[in-house]
Amino acid sequence: LVTVRASLDGASDLDVPRKRLGGRLGRAGAHLRHYLVDLPGQARAQGCDAIFCPTSLGPLRGRIPSFITLFDLSPLTHSATMDRVSGQYIRAMLGAGLKRSAGVCTISHAVADEIGARYPRLQGRVAVAYPGPNPELIDAVPSAPDLPDAPFLLMVGTLEPRKNHLTIVRALADHVRRRPASPLWLVLAGSAGWLYQPVLDAIGELGLISRVVRLGTVEPGVLKWLYQHAAALLFPSLYEGFGLPVLEAFALGCPVVAARIASVLEIADGDSAMLLEPTDVPAWAAALDRIEAGGLPPGMVEAARRRAQRFTWAGCADSVVTLIRSSRQEVREAV
Repeated sequence: LVTVRASLDGASDLDVPRKRLGGRLGRAGAHLRHYLVDLPGQARAQGCDAIFCPTSLGPLRGRIPSFITLFDLSPLTHSATMDRVSGQYIRAMLGAGLKRSAGVCTISHAVADEIGARYPRLQGRVAVAYPGPNPELIDAVPSAPDLPDAPFLLMVGTLEPRKNHLTIVRALADHVRRRPASPLWLVLAGSAGWLYQPVLDAIGELGLISRVVRLGTVEPGVLKWLYQHAAALLFPSLYEGFGLPVLEAFALGCPVVAARIASVLEIADGDSAMLLEPTDVPAWAAALDRIEAGGLPPGMVEAARRRAQRFTWAGCADSVVTLIRSSRQEVREAV
Protein backbone atom coordinates (compact mmCIF):
# COMPACT_ATOMS: atom_id res chain seq x y z
CA LEU A 1 0.00 0.00 0.00
CA VAL A 2 1.36 3.40 -1.01
CA THR A 3 -0.26 6.58 0.21
CA VAL A 4 0.12 10.11 -1.05
CA ARG A 5 0.01 12.85 1.56
CA ALA A 6 -2.01 15.80 0.37
CA SER A 7 -0.49 19.20 1.10
CA LEU A 8 -2.80 22.00 2.14
CA ASP A 9 -0.44 24.75 3.20
CA GLY A 10 -2.34 27.86 4.15
CA ALA A 11 -5.74 26.18 4.53
CA SER A 12 -6.30 27.88 7.88
CA ASP A 13 -5.67 31.22 6.18
CA LEU A 14 -8.91 30.89 4.23
CA ASP A 15 -10.67 32.51 7.17
CA VAL A 16 -9.34 36.06 6.82
CA PRO A 17 -10.81 39.54 6.42
CA ARG A 18 -12.62 40.32 3.18
CA LYS A 19 -10.00 42.83 2.08
CA ARG A 20 -7.80 39.83 1.35
CA LEU A 21 -10.42 38.19 -0.87
CA GLY A 22 -8.08 38.19 -3.86
CA GLY A 23 -5.48 36.25 -1.90
CA ARG A 24 -8.07 33.76 -0.77
CA LEU A 25 -9.33 33.22 -4.31
CA GLY A 26 -5.78 32.64 -5.46
CA ARG A 27 -5.26 30.01 -2.79
CA ALA A 28 -8.62 28.44 -3.64
CA GLY A 29 -7.48 28.17 -7.26
CA ALA A 30 -4.27 26.48 -6.15
CA HIS A 31 -6.26 24.05 -3.99
CA LEU A 32 -8.57 23.17 -6.88
CA ARG A 33 -5.63 22.49 -9.19
CA HIS A 34 -4.00 20.35 -6.51
CA TYR A 35 -7.08 18.19 -5.97
CA LEU A 36 -8.27 18.10 -9.60
CA VAL A 37 -4.93 17.59 -11.35
CA ASP A 38 -1.78 17.33 -9.25
CA LEU A 39 -2.73 14.82 -6.56
CA PRO A 40 -4.53 12.31 -8.83
CA GLY A 41 -1.68 12.61 -11.33
CA GLN A 42 1.01 12.00 -8.71
CA ALA A 43 -0.83 8.97 -7.37
CA ARG A 44 -1.33 7.53 -10.87
CA ALA A 45 2.33 8.10 -11.80
CA GLN A 46 3.51 6.32 -8.66
CA GLY A 47 1.17 3.38 -9.14
CA CYS A 48 -0.65 3.97 -5.87
CA ASP A 49 -3.33 1.59 -4.66
CA ALA A 50 -5.04 4.30 -2.64
CA ILE A 51 -4.76 7.94 -1.69
CA PHE A 52 -4.97 8.92 1.97
CA CYS A 53 -5.46 12.60 2.75
CA PRO A 54 -4.89 13.79 6.34
CA THR A 55 -7.26 16.70 5.64
CA SER A 56 -10.97 17.01 4.95
CA LEU A 57 -10.29 17.71 1.27
CA GLY A 58 -9.56 14.91 -1.16
CA PRO A 59 -9.03 14.40 -4.89
CA LEU A 60 -12.02 15.47 -6.95
CA ARG A 61 -11.46 13.05 -9.81
CA GLY A 62 -9.47 9.97 -10.77
CA ARG A 63 -10.06 6.22 -10.44
CA ILE A 64 -7.75 5.56 -7.50
CA PRO A 65 -9.81 5.17 -4.30
CA SER A 66 -9.26 7.98 -1.83
CA PHE A 67 -9.71 8.29 1.91
CA ILE A 68 -10.11 11.64 3.61
CA THR A 69 -9.87 12.76 7.22
CA LEU A 70 -12.82 14.68 8.61
CA PHE A 71 -12.00 16.31 11.94
CA ASP A 72 -15.47 17.72 12.56
CA LEU A 73 -18.53 19.03 10.76
CA SER A 74 -18.21 22.61 11.96
CA PRO A 75 -18.42 24.07 8.41
CA LEU A 76 -21.89 22.52 8.25
CA THR A 77 -23.05 22.82 11.85
CA HIS A 78 -21.40 26.02 13.11
CA SER A 79 -21.31 28.60 10.35
CA ALA A 80 -20.00 31.25 12.78
CA THR A 81 -16.67 29.43 12.70
CA MET A 82 -15.76 31.19 9.44
CA ASP A 83 -16.87 33.94 7.11
CA ARG A 84 -19.46 33.32 4.38
CA VAL A 85 -17.06 33.04 1.42
CA SER A 86 -14.74 30.61 3.20
CA GLY A 87 -17.69 28.58 4.43
CA GLN A 88 -19.21 28.23 0.97
CA TYR A 89 -15.90 27.14 -0.54
CA ILE A 90 -15.09 24.61 2.17
CA ARG A 91 -18.61 23.15 2.17
CA ALA A 92 -18.50 22.73 -1.60
CA MET A 93 -15.08 21.05 -1.51
CA LEU A 94 -16.09 18.86 1.42
CA GLY A 95 -19.25 17.70 -0.31
CA ALA A 96 -17.36 16.89 -3.51
CA GLY A 97 -14.67 14.99 -1.63
CA LEU A 98 -17.17 12.95 0.37
CA LYS A 99 -19.09 11.95 -2.76
CA ARG A 100 -16.11 10.11 -4.22
CA SER A 101 -14.39 9.04 -1.01
CA ALA A 102 -14.01 5.30 -0.45
CA GLY A 103 -13.85 5.87 3.28
CA VAL A 104 -13.46 8.51 5.94
CA CYS A 105 -11.21 8.75 8.97
CA THR A 106 -12.34 10.87 11.85
CA ILE A 107 -11.13 11.59 15.36
CA SER A 108 -14.08 10.71 17.60
CA HIS A 109 -17.17 8.53 17.66
CA ALA A 110 -19.19 11.71 18.11
CA VAL A 111 -18.13 12.94 14.67
CA ALA A 112 -18.44 9.44 13.19
CA ASP A 113 -22.08 9.38 14.28
CA GLU A 114 -22.66 12.82 12.73
CA ILE A 115 -21.11 11.68 9.44
CA GLY A 116 -23.26 8.55 9.39
CA ALA A 117 -26.41 10.58 10.01
CA ARG A 118 -25.65 13.14 7.28
CA TYR A 119 -24.14 10.75 4.74
CA PRO A 120 -25.89 7.37 5.04
CA ARG A 121 -23.91 5.87 2.16
CA LEU A 122 -20.76 6.15 4.28
CA GLN A 123 -22.13 4.10 7.17
CA GLY A 124 -19.71 1.26 7.79
CA ARG A 125 -16.95 3.13 5.97
CA VAL A 126 -16.04 5.59 8.71
CA ALA A 127 -13.15 4.78 11.04
CA VAL A 128 -12.34 6.52 14.30
CA ALA A 129 -8.61 7.21 14.61
CA TYR A 130 -8.01 8.94 17.92
CA PRO A 131 -4.98 11.26 17.80
CA GLY A 132 -2.31 11.41 20.45
CA PRO A 133 -0.85 14.55 22.03
CA ASN A 134 1.29 16.72 19.78
CA PRO A 135 4.80 15.16 19.90
CA GLU A 136 6.41 18.58 19.44
CA LEU A 137 4.59 19.76 22.55
CA ILE A 138 5.43 16.72 24.66
CA ASP A 139 9.12 16.80 23.67
CA ALA A 140 9.53 20.59 23.91
CA VAL A 141 11.72 22.27 26.49
CA PRO A 142 9.39 24.38 28.67
CA SER A 143 9.86 28.11 28.12
CA ALA A 144 8.29 30.58 30.52
CA PRO A 145 6.59 33.62 28.96
CA ASP A 146 6.65 37.01 30.66
CA LEU A 147 3.59 36.74 32.89
CA PRO A 148 2.53 38.02 36.32
CA ASP A 149 3.59 35.86 39.26
CA ALA A 150 0.12 34.71 40.33
CA PRO A 151 -2.11 31.65 39.83
CA PHE A 152 -3.60 31.65 36.35
CA LEU A 153 -6.32 29.88 34.40
CA LEU A 154 -5.58 28.76 30.85
CA MET A 155 -7.66 28.64 27.70
CA VAL A 156 -6.13 27.16 24.53
CA GLY A 157 -7.83 27.67 21.18
CA THR A 158 -8.78 30.12 18.47
CA LEU A 159 -10.87 33.08 19.58
CA GLU A 160 -14.14 32.26 17.82
CA PRO A 161 -17.76 31.74 18.90
CA ARG A 162 -17.83 27.95 19.21
CA LYS A 163 -14.85 28.00 21.60
CA ASN A 164 -17.17 29.85 23.99
CA HIS A 165 -14.69 32.24 25.59
CA LEU A 166 -17.58 34.48 26.60
CA THR A 167 -18.80 32.00 29.20
CA ILE A 168 -15.41 32.00 30.92
CA VAL A 169 -15.08 35.78 30.78
CA ARG A 170 -18.49 36.14 32.42
CA ALA A 171 -17.71 33.44 34.98
CA LEU A 172 -14.43 35.13 35.88
CA ALA A 173 -16.24 38.45 36.30
CA ASP A 174 -18.74 36.78 38.64
CA HIS A 175 -15.95 35.11 40.60
CA VAL A 176 -14.03 38.37 41.01
CA ARG A 177 -17.18 40.28 41.96
CA ARG A 178 -17.83 37.87 44.82
CA ARG A 179 -14.17 37.34 45.71
CA PRO A 180 -12.33 40.57 44.89
CA ALA A 181 -9.18 39.37 46.66
CA SER A 182 -8.91 36.30 44.42
CA PRO A 183 -5.48 36.09 42.76
CA LEU A 184 -6.80 34.19 39.72
CA TRP A 185 -6.39 35.63 36.26
CA LEU A 186 -6.79 34.25 32.74
CA VAL A 187 -4.34 33.48 29.93
CA LEU A 188 -5.70 33.13 26.39
CA ALA A 189 -3.40 31.15 24.09
CA GLY A 190 -4.59 31.05 20.49
CA SER A 191 -5.01 33.17 17.40
CA ALA A 192 -7.84 35.62 16.77
CA GLY A 193 -10.37 33.90 14.54
CA TRP A 194 -13.72 34.87 13.14
CA LEU A 195 -16.07 37.10 15.21
CA TYR A 196 -13.68 37.42 18.15
CA GLN A 197 -14.42 41.08 18.94
CA PRO A 198 -17.33 40.35 21.35
CA VAL A 199 -14.88 38.53 23.61
CA LEU A 200 -12.54 41.52 23.74
CA ASP A 201 -15.47 43.87 24.30
CA ALA A 202 -16.73 41.77 27.20
CA ILE A 203 -13.30 41.75 28.84
CA GLY A 204 -13.33 45.54 28.87
CA GLU A 205 -16.99 45.98 29.79
CA LEU A 206 -16.71 43.59 32.74
CA GLY A 207 -13.60 45.29 34.12
CA LEU A 208 -11.26 42.37 33.48
CA ILE A 209 -8.52 44.04 31.44
CA SER A 210 -6.04 43.60 34.30
CA ARG A 211 -7.11 39.97 34.76
CA VAL A 212 -6.80 38.69 31.17
CA VAL A 213 -3.65 38.29 29.06
CA ARG A 214 -3.77 37.37 25.36
CA LEU A 215 -0.65 35.60 24.16
CA GLY A 216 -1.86 34.71 20.67
CA THR A 217 -0.35 31.63 19.08
CA VAL A 218 2.53 30.32 21.19
CA GLU A 219 5.49 28.05 20.50
CA PRO A 220 5.36 24.47 21.83
CA GLY A 221 7.81 25.22 24.64
CA VAL A 222 5.70 28.11 25.89
CA LEU A 223 2.49 26.09 25.63
CA LYS A 224 4.08 23.24 27.57
CA TRP A 225 5.10 25.65 30.33
CA LEU A 226 1.57 27.05 30.45
CA TYR A 227 0.03 23.60 30.82
CA GLN A 228 2.52 22.66 33.52
CA HIS A 229 1.97 25.81 35.59
CA ALA A 230 -1.71 26.66 35.10
CA ALA A 231 -4.11 26.27 37.99
CA ALA A 232 -6.42 24.63 35.45
CA LEU A 233 -7.23 24.39 31.76
CA LEU A 234 -10.71 25.73 31.04
CA PHE A 235 -12.32 24.16 27.97
CA PRO A 236 -15.94 25.32 27.56
CA SER A 237 -16.31 24.63 23.82
CA LEU A 238 -19.79 24.32 22.39
CA TYR A 239 -18.64 21.88 19.72
CA GLU A 240 -15.43 19.96 19.04
CA GLY A 241 -14.39 17.11 16.84
CA PHE A 242 -12.11 15.85 19.61
CA GLY A 243 -10.75 18.34 22.13
CA LEU A 244 -6.97 18.10 21.80
CA PRO A 245 -6.17 20.68 24.54
CA VAL A 246 -7.93 18.40 27.05
CA LEU A 247 -5.68 15.49 26.07
CA GLU A 248 -2.58 17.69 26.10
CA ALA A 249 -3.44 18.97 29.57
CA PHE A 250 -4.01 15.40 30.77
CA ALA A 251 -0.61 14.31 29.46
CA LEU A 252 1.19 17.26 31.06
CA GLY A 253 -0.43 17.15 34.48
CA CYS A 254 -2.72 20.18 34.19
CA PRO A 255 -6.12 19.98 35.95
CA VAL A 256 -9.04 20.30 33.52
CA VAL A 257 -12.50 21.83 33.73
CA ALA A 258 -14.26 21.05 30.46
CA ALA A 259 -17.61 21.20 28.71
CA ARG A 260 -19.78 18.13 28.95
CA ILE A 261 -20.07 17.55 25.20
CA ALA A 262 -19.96 14.28 23.29
CA SER A 263 -16.41 14.41 21.94
CA VAL A 264 -14.87 15.54 25.23
CA LEU A 265 -16.62 12.67 27.03
CA GLU A 266 -14.58 10.28 24.87
CA ILE A 267 -11.42 11.71 26.43
CA ALA A 268 -12.49 12.64 29.95
CA ASP A 269 -14.73 11.28 32.67
CA GLY A 270 -15.79 12.54 36.07
CA ASP A 271 -12.65 11.17 37.72
CA SER A 272 -10.18 12.83 35.35
CA ALA A 273 -11.83 16.23 34.84
CA MET A 274 -14.54 18.50 36.19
CA LEU A 275 -17.30 18.43 33.56
CA LEU A 276 -19.87 21.22 33.21
CA GLU A 277 -22.58 22.33 30.83
CA PRO A 278 -20.81 24.67 28.39
CA THR A 279 -23.02 27.75 28.84
CA ASP A 280 -23.79 27.46 32.58
CA VAL A 281 -22.00 30.60 33.77
CA PRO A 282 -22.83 30.10 37.50
CA ALA A 283 -21.42 26.55 37.36
CA TRP A 284 -18.20 27.78 35.77
CA ALA A 285 -17.96 30.58 38.33
CA ALA A 286 -18.39 28.01 41.11
CA ALA A 287 -15.61 25.94 39.53
CA LEU A 288 -13.33 28.98 39.69
CA ASP A 289 -14.22 29.32 43.37
CA ARG A 290 -13.10 25.71 43.90
CA ILE A 291 -9.89 26.24 41.97
CA GLU A 292 -9.01 29.31 44.01
CA ALA A 293 -9.73 27.42 47.24
CA GLY A 294 -7.59 24.47 46.11
CA GLY A 295 -10.66 22.27 46.11
CA LEU A 296 -10.33 20.27 42.91
CA PRO A 297 -10.90 16.54 43.50
CA PRO A 298 -7.83 14.70 44.82
CA GLY A 299 -6.40 12.21 42.37
CA MET A 300 -7.91 13.96 39.36
CA VAL A 301 -4.57 14.74 37.71
CA GLU A 302 -3.28 11.20 38.13
CA ALA A 303 -6.50 9.76 36.72
CA ALA A 304 -6.11 12.12 33.77
CA ARG A 305 -2.54 10.96 33.11
CA ARG A 306 -3.75 7.36 32.99
CA ARG A 307 -6.49 8.23 30.51
CA ALA A 308 -4.01 10.13 28.32
CA GLN A 309 -2.00 6.94 27.85
CA ARG A 310 -4.88 5.46 25.85
CA PHE A 311 -4.36 7.95 23.03
CA THR A 312 -1.28 7.32 20.89
CA TRP A 313 -0.22 8.09 17.34
CA ALA A 314 0.64 4.42 16.83
CA GLY A 315 -2.96 3.55 17.60
CA CYS A 316 -4.12 6.30 15.26
CA ALA A 317 -1.99 4.91 12.41
CA ASP A 318 -3.31 1.39 13.01
CA SER A 319 -6.88 2.64 12.69
CA VAL A 320 -6.12 4.41 9.41
CA VAL A 321 -4.40 1.37 7.90
CA THR A 322 -7.24 -0.89 9.03
CA LEU A 323 -9.79 1.31 7.26
CA ILE A 324 -7.84 1.27 4.00
CA ARG A 325 -7.16 -2.47 4.14
CA SER A 326 -10.81 -3.18 4.88
CA SER A 327 -11.61 -1.53 1.55
CA ARG A 328 -9.09 -3.67 -0.36
CA GLN A 329 -11.75 -5.33 -2.48
CA GLU A 330 -13.12 -1.94 -3.52
CA VAL A 331 -9.59 -0.81 -4.30
CA ARG A 332 -9.02 -3.81 -6.58
CA GLU A 333 -12.28 -3.22 -8.40
CA ALA A 334 -11.47 0.46 -8.92
CA VAL A 335 -7.97 -0.05 -10.25
